[in-house]
Amino acid sequence: MSITIKPWMMRELDLSGNELIVFALICEAGKDGISVSKPMLAFLTNTSVATIRRVLGKLSECGYIERTHVGEREPSTWVACIDERSCRPSSPIENISGRNGRNRVMSIAK
Repeated sequence: MSITIKPWMMRELDLSGNELIVFALICEAGKDGISVSKPMLAFLTNTSVATIRRVLGKLSECGYIERTHVGEREPSTWVACIDERSCRPSSPIENISGRNGRNRVMSIAK
């Protein structure tokens, strides 16, 4: 499994590495979101469950993601609340292409 971290995510959102990976994973799920347990998300991102709780909390608090389904026996569903269209570059200088303007592709263990 691989995810793509887009340049606008790195440029506009000011996220840590783990936050960026989790956000990109949720974005790739599309408008229906991703339904996954915290332990599975921790496994997919090679982090701890505590880290996933912290990351999901921060992304939620910032308004970047939203929990749309909270199940007692089922995993929560997470949906991205923002996308490239809702993020505007603050200056034209930030649109420079080149080495830092490429998409980053990251493989995640299955």
